Amino acid sequence: MYAPANRYHGLDGTQMGLIATLTGASYDTVRAAHKADLAAWSREQQLRDHPDLAVLDADLDRIRHRI
Repeated sequence: MYAPANRYHGLDGTQMGLIATLTGASYDTVRAAHKADLAAWSREQQLRDHPDLAVLDADLDRIRHRI
């Protein structure tokens, strides 16, 4: 319900408080999840806009998991 809207319009304190109440999470946990979602979504958009980066991304993931 909130994910698509928060990516374009953000979440205000009231919305974060409501999500925290409904999920039993803390306000800080909701804020951290929101930031993480925005970062992941931003990366997905970059890969969609520049498909050549998908190969590089896969290589970097493979290297990261080996370390």
